[in-house]
Amino acid sequence: MRKFALALMAALALIPALVFAHGNTKPQHGGIVQMSGETVFELVVKPASVELYVTEDDEPVAPSDATASLVVTKGGKETRVSLAAGPNNGFVAKAAVPKGASVGVVVKYKSGTKTFTTYTLK
Repeated sequence: MRKFALALMAALALIPALVFAHGNTKPQHGGIVQMSGETVFELVVKPASVELYVTEDDEPVAPSDATASLVVTKGGKETRVSLAAGPNNGFVAKAAVPKGASVGVVVKYKSGTKTFTTYTLK
């Protein structure tokens, strides 16, 4: 019984380390943060543009290593937006994203893998 209690205490002591091992989920650029697996997405919506910042295992994903796009859906109308290389290892597009829209984010890596997440803007 004592061995079990010691093992349980050791496992519980590791939980905080495991929680923080997945990446920083606080906005670094004033946007909305979503997480998918080990990938952290930060979407920054401005009146006439949108920016996306992606980190994988706490390392920024450079636009030279991947491509990014959005699928914006509002009122049954779907619009696809390709993002280009932007500042600070981000992706950017000149596009207005309306409030209340659903935004799907797709990042395709040069290795052929892809990751995605979705947002619903308020």
